[in-house]
Amino acid sequence: MIKSTKNIERGTGKKIVQNIFRRTETGVVIALILIGVVISILSPHFLSLSNFVNILRQASVLGIMTMGITLLMISGEFDLSIGSTFAVAPIVFVDLMFREFPIGLALLLSLLIGPLFGFINGFLVTRTRVHSFIITVGTMMIYRGVALVISGGWPKSLDMLGVSDHFIIRALGQGRIYGFVPTPIIWFITSIIMCWIVLSKTTHGFKIFATGGNIEAAKISGVNTDMVKIINFMIVGFLAAFAGIISLTYLGTSSPTMGSGYELEAIAATVVGGTALVGGAGSIIGAFLGTLILAEIRNGLVLNMVDVYYQQAAMGAVIIIAVIINAQVFRRLRR
Repeated sequence: MIKSTKNIERGTGKKIVQNIFRRTETGVVIALILIGVVISILSPHFLSLSNFVNILRQASVLGIMTMGITLLMISGEFDLSIGSTFAVAPIVFVDLMFREFPIGLALLLSLLIGPLFGFINGFLVTRTRVHSFIITVGTMMIYRGVALVISGGWPKSLDMLGVSDHFIIRALGQGRIYGFVPTPIIWFITSIIMCWIVLSKTTHGFKIFATGGNIEAAKISGVNTDMVKIINFMIVGFLAAFAGIISLTYLGTSSPTMGSGYELEAIAATVVGGTALVGGAGSIIGAFLGTLILAEIRNGLVLNMVDVYYQQAAMGAVIIIAVIINAQVFRRLRR
């Protein structure tokens, strides 16, 4: 009887361990730790609380967009226009305040730019049946043009408006919680929680997985797959616009060329986090870890004073390594 109980306990413990290691996030955590170990050996300043806060702050803007991209990619689509949406929203925000709009109204209208652009993307993709990769390459150029036209090609600064100390500006980007944690980190964490709830605790989340996993089966089951995709495009657009506003309020300035390349980094962070390129699989926690990996790499390169011209190449190489590690670990644990 005692032996039987021990065997049951061992079997239960073994199953728990197997379940932990079968999760898609496991490979990402291993990659995150391995990269952190290498960087900490090369730079003793890496393992400090202030540097960890700095990594989270650096990850915040990209991370907010990555949460939306994760939802969209799980449903089987891409959005390459988020970098342009990221640029348009803060440009519109500053332009409206120059026109003497109240700051609250200017913020609301600039944030609505994101869902509007997202709806346009989703509508075109679902109606034309052209791959979202192609459609959003086109809208990426259009939206970037909008930012250039509105700004006249010039950067926009909050200093010229005299609103740097406004409570909305401080709440979005300039403030610090307990004088230590920058508010962009709080918004990043908020976006993680909200997107996790959407994906894991709502019927829309179930429809996202169904749409990306087998779109024909989802349609037969009564899922309006077109609406699922449009909603996801709108979520992505909103988060891209919000991230742009966060960046503006933190840095105090915005340029019509800002956000260029963020679309590819967001997709990379999502894939590093375990989201399938073909859709149907992925998680918000994995996307969060993937974003941390990219921020960790960039932080390590800066700490080790790697020439800026080599940083992009190094980032690309380490991303490939991280993806391979994740894929290999994931494949072995699924056997």
